[in-house]
Amino acid sequence: MIMFNNVLKMASIKNLKKDINYLVDEVIGIALLHQYTREPEKRNELEELINEMVTYRDHLINKVNNPDVKDSRRALKSYYRSLFNDLLEKVNSAFEKLNTVTD
Repeated sequence: MIMFNNVLKMASIKNLKKDINYLVDEVIGIALLHQYTREPEKRNELEELINEMVTYRDHLINKVNNPDVKDSRRALKSYYRSLFNDLLEKVNSAFEKLNTVTD
């Protein structure tokens, strides 16, 4: 990904997949860390979050590999941009959920 004048430009599908894996793995890693240091009641909530993120990652990678749009290059670019934006929203909401569970 390249940020240029506040415009997101995808460098490649390969980098998008790397971003998906990195961001989801960050959420999962932090959730696992908290899972081992919290009381048992919160561990179940953290386990649900981990399972949700693993499922989301698999779903998103599948959408990247099999795009719904194949009409034009511009539509495809917009499709991948929307997937990336969805990823950011999901990761942000996961971190917010993580903060509420661990407080």
